[in-house]
Amino acid sequence: MRKISLFIVLIFCGNLFSQNLGSRGLLHTQSARTFEKGQLEVHTNANFYTKVSEYIGQDAQIGDSYSGVNYWLVASNLAITYGIIDNLDFTIAPRIYQDTHANNEYNLPGDIFLTLKAGSFGFLQRHMYGGILMNIRLATGEEHNYPFVEYASGAVEYGFKTAFSYFMDPYLPDRSLNMHLNLGWWNHNEAGQELTNSGYKAKTNSSELQYALGLSYPTAMFDFNLEANGISYLTEPDEVVKSRENWLYITPGVKYKPTSWFSIDLGIDIRVSSDENTTTGPNYEEYDLPNYAPWKVHLGLNLRILPLATSPRTAAEIERDEFQKRVDFFQKIVEDRAHSEDVQEELKQLIEEREEAEKELEELKRILEEEG
Repeated sequence: MRKISLFIVLIFCGNLFSQNLGSRGLLHTQSARTFEKGQLEVHTNANFYTKVSEYIGQDAQIGDSYSGVNYWLVASNLAITYGIIDNLDFTIAPRIYQDTHANNEYNLPGDIFLTLKAGSFGFLQRHMYGGILMNIRLATGEEHNYPFVEYASGAVEYGFKTAFSYFMDPYLPDRSLNMHLNLGWWNHNEAGQELTNSGYKAKTNSSELQYALGLSYPTAMFDFNLEANGISYLTEPDEVVKSRENWLYITPGVKYKPTSWFSIDLGIDIRVSSDENTTTGPNYEEYDLPNYAPWKVHLGLNLRILPLATSPRTAAEIERDEFQKRVDFFQKIVEDRAHSEDVQEELKQLIEEREEAEKELEELKRILEEEG
């Protein structure tokens, strides 16, 4: 019964890999745009990886010391994002469930992630947007420094991230081809923190460069996405850390958008970095597994709470709304064109005034020469 309850939690909650969930964006890549003022959304995403493996005991040369292990990785988070003002939103994401085959079976609950995002700063005629994110990880879970996933030190971790977005159509950004780039710095802040059950304490604060690149091609009902995200350590963690190597994943995905207030995310992480494992020290168990999971499946739900979702619309209402959107779109084009014409008219007047001033200057010069 307990396993059934946990499965239900997993379906309706989600993962947070590389400290990213909530606000506008893809599975791993943040958009530079923020929520509008008063907008409230709930995001969920469950991911998993599993493999039947071999555990190698201390007497690896003896056949009996090998035993089968059904290894699994499961994580589940709930993220709530609220638009404070048009250029600032806030996300709180408690990790509901974390299972990396640890001795206590799972973290319930896990850590809490906080993100303050300032963005929607447009330039290049609104084709480009910029933003910045401040992230904090509060170590409220019981287990940390778990294997085969991103490093969690058990301390209060923090970092900053920049986001840049390009939209092919500045008037309909959510309906045009768009690309996103993230670059960030993350500090695990673990110096003095116990990393193993034997009481080993970290000697240094490790830090990493985080990066992500996302491409989205939207249609009326689906968004087709492709992402690349990973980290590169700037200061490496201690040798007892189980996830102390750089990693890189490619993530193809699709978003299904049946309504304006509800959507479903589906994606799969495919690891393209190596299986190198440099972890040594006490309490390290060897498994017939890669250093990071070679693949992870994601399933997520996105629900808009505010502005209040309306009841299901008829075909005529949908057609009317689409017509109004087209009217607004062409009205915006007319306004921009009128503004451009005003600028051209002002420039023309300045040129004429300059030419008139030059004529007056030449006339004055001629008079002075005649008097001289």
